[in-house]
Amino acid sequence: MAESGIGLDGRSELLYRKLLQRTSWRTPALAQAMGWPVQEVAQAVEALRAEGLVSVSEDDPAALRAVEPCIALPALLARSMREGRSPQPRPVEIDRFIALHERAAERGGEAAEGGGSRADASTVIERMVAKAEREVVFLVPGHAEGGPEFSRPIVDMGLRRGVRLRAVWSSSVFQAPAALAHAQWLAQQDLPPRTVGTVPLRAMVMDGAVAVVIDELEGPRVVRSPAELEPLCALAERLWEHGAAVRQLGRIPSAPTTRRPRTEIVLRLLAEGLTDDAIARRLGCSVRTVRNDVASAMAALDARSRFQAGARAMQVGLI
Repeated sequence: MAESGIGLDGRSELLYRKLLQRTSWRTPALAQAMGWPVQEVAQAVEALRAEGLVSVSEDDPAALRAVEPCIALPALLARSMREGRSPQPRPVEIDRFIALHERAAERGGEAAEGGGSRADASTVIERMVAKAEREVVFLVPGHAEGGPEFSRPIVDMGLRRGVRLRAVWSSSVFQAPAALAHAQWLAQQDLPPRTVGTVPLRAMVMDGAVAVVIDELEGPRVVRSPAELEPLCALAERLWEHGAAVRQLGRIPSAPTTRRPRTEIVLRLLAEGLTDDAIARRLGCSVRTVRNDVASAMAALDARSRFQAGARAMQVGLI
């Protein structure tokens, strides 16, 4: 089946679009909405989960939610570049898809900044992390299956874009097998969480300029006022400084890491205006290697110039 401009086959894109229309779906309801057999929907959903486009809903472990396009689609493009898939997702179409979805969601009020379900919180947080430029700090008092604190696509996005990622977990979080597995994966990316006895609240702080605080009773709340944000940032720093490393999370030597491949670093340096010679010196490789990376990136991004390749990569959130 032919692929769409965003790198999915036609039926997969139809299903992903449908998943984006609500905060969560159970498989039978999704099958009814699509007019497909339940088994066919279940198989298609698993394929989307493998691509990082679908996650378990935090509100309902038996339900699913679409990962926001601003997180999921750049990751799909990045994997295509790494694996040499053909045809590639088209950056222009990805950028258009993300913009149209976010405008529709805003019109529908799904991205409201006060109150809502925990699934709504995941949506808000994914969009904010996608816009972070320097740092994201996660304060994690407990394990929540499907929560953004345990999202690999969010971590992948941060790593690709050079954002510093830090997490402080209550010691009890490690008792959940899924949380421990995620912590071990984070350690393999050189991002092990630190632990303290108790983390007093659940929050994510982006660039020290905005935060999302999640209350179990009142739901998510976006914090922007300096009067509330400054003590929250101070708390995050204090917890991080007092947090301890967890020894059993030592990096597994043979495990793969999602640290940014050289091509993605080259793209960022291109976007900053560096020459091939300057990039080669910065990375400690040959100019020929840089030129090969630039040519590969231009082809994958359907770019006619070096500058356009860097600009498109930045536009869709690839870097």
